[in-house]
Amino acid sequence: MRTRMKNILLILLMAMSSVLVMAQNDEFRPSRTPEEEALKQTEMLSRELALSEQQRDTVYRIHLKYARLRQVSNTRAEGLARLNAMTKELLAVMTPEQQEAFLNKQIEPHPRRMQPRLVKIGQ
Repeated sequence: MRTRMKNILLILLMAMSSVLVMAQNDEFRPSRTPEEEALKQTEMLSRELALSEQQRDTVYRIHLKYARLRQVSNTRAEGLARLNAMTKELLAVMTPEQQEAFLNKQIEPHPRRMQPRLVKIGQ
């Protein structure tokens, strides 16, 4: 009887934890449309590189194109290919000074990724 109660309790706890994990995944994943994503990326680049109005329009179209492609398929290999193609298209729109600033920004570490990972040893 006691073992059966423990098993039932364990099953209930596992079921509840899986529901909580699934809820967290949906909660933290931003659900932006390709248009919203393209606009956000374009605004960020425009701020960092002082893009002209014509450059901003072209950069927005490039970002929108690749945001829509990302919705169709999002494997790692395709994502890297899309990123390389998008970078080439973006660089073609920029002045040499903007290209240099853009490429320097690409190799600069992201502040959130600079945090050391905590590793538990011996558990």
